[in-house]
Amino acid sequence: MRIIDLPVPKSVKAILLNSGITELYPPQEEAIKAGVLENINLVLASPTASGKTLIAELCSLKHILDKKGKIIYLSPLRALASEKFDEFKKYSSIIKPDGKQVRIGISTGDFDSVDSWLENCDVIVTTNEKADSLLRHRLDWIANTSLVVADEIHLLNDGARGPTLEIVLARFMHINPELQILALSATINNVKEIANWLKAKYVVTDWRPVSLSEGILLDQEILYKDNTTREIRKKTRNPTINLALSTIKTGGQALVFASSRKSSVSLAKKIADQLNELISKPLKRTLLQEADKLLRTEERNRVNESIANLVKNGVAFHHAGLVGIHRRLIENLFRKGQLKVLVATPTLAFGVNLPARTVIINDYRRWTPGYGNYPIPVLDYKQMAGRAGRPKYDKVGEAIIISKTSEEQDFLMDTYLLSDTEKIWSKLAVE
Repeated sequence: MRIIDLPVPKSVKAILLNSGITELYPPQEEAIKAGVLENINLVLASPTASGKTLIAELCSLKHILDKKGKIIYLSPLRALASEKFDEFKKYSSIIKPDGKQVRIGISTGDFDSVDSWLENCDVIVTTNEKADSLLRHRLDWIANTSLVVADEIHLLNDGARGPTLEIVLARFMHINPELQILALSATINNVKEIANWLKAKYVVTDWRPVSLSEGILLDQEILYKDNTTREIRKKTRNPTINLALSTIKTGGQALVFASSRKSSVSLAKKIADQLNELISKPLKRTLLQEADKLLRTEERNRVNESIANLVKNGVAFHHAGLVGIHRRLIENLFRKGQLKVLVATPTLAFGVNLPARTVIINDYRRWTPGYGNYPIPVLDYKQMAGRAGRPKYDKVGEAIIISKTSEEQDFLMDTYLLSDTEKIWSKLAVE
């Protein structure tokens, strides 16, 4: 389906065409055919980078320009909210029927504040927790909401975040029974049950713009899901570092998932020590300039100097503790292909658009209060693996888990690569 054939205003089509989008991906086309632009509630479950956000944008602008409604875009993380806010800003030049421009707002902070200025915004990007706060303040403009987009809807299954998201959606549906809900996710097993709860249709597809190859690395050999194998060169005693170096040598980027903030910083430093000789001289100059710029614009301290030293070597870490300026610098350099390795905590798997040719899962266990180090859910693995492969740059993306023994390799193959995700259940009764 072509953009010019869509039932949306010409001003929206013009922006999409100017940004190089001329045709819809198959999952997007299925969503349109399911009636998402005709006020039908929809659960759209399709892999990472298959274009779910564009459907949210099209729905939002149809509501603003045709129905004069207000849109709430729910995000599980502040970092993801900032990314979506930036994506929506390209529509700010569109003129509404009342002669005013489309206004995009973001609110993720102080839960005690009513943020009265949001009343004048057409699209409000916010976190689930901030939306809960706004609902509790019983603001008049909330009743004008005609569309709620719930990103990463599978987080209903999360014991910490799920109850808030569930309550927020239930309250919005109660306030305005005519409200349209668009729920987005990459991984839902029991999608029919979620759709029934939301009184929605559903579209499920495994179409990806880049095919995915999943495997497990033991020592120097990767065993893939289809039972084929590949050897990698052993340069260090750390298989994660060896795989990252192998990826960079063939012109790719690596996204490494570590289990904690501390281990992400530590592993990034170890990779940086090995990466220097693989960075070209022109790129080294660019990275040096970016590192110097960071040190000039920010007060010198241990964190800034640590990030600058890593950036110089084409590596960085990414976790929820990064301040905005550091996060934006790191994300922009990685998107431009200038940072070759990004070591992140699992929160990056939920939404933030930073794909890489190779995703390396350094540790499949995570510290869980009350349980200790516990294997991650299959759903979390699928989210991380979904980051593999950059559209327009890579023909195939690789997602590789690191194992230490052949027994562990068998366990990982059965548990993660050959298994479906867990079903999503309400966590309200658990809390």
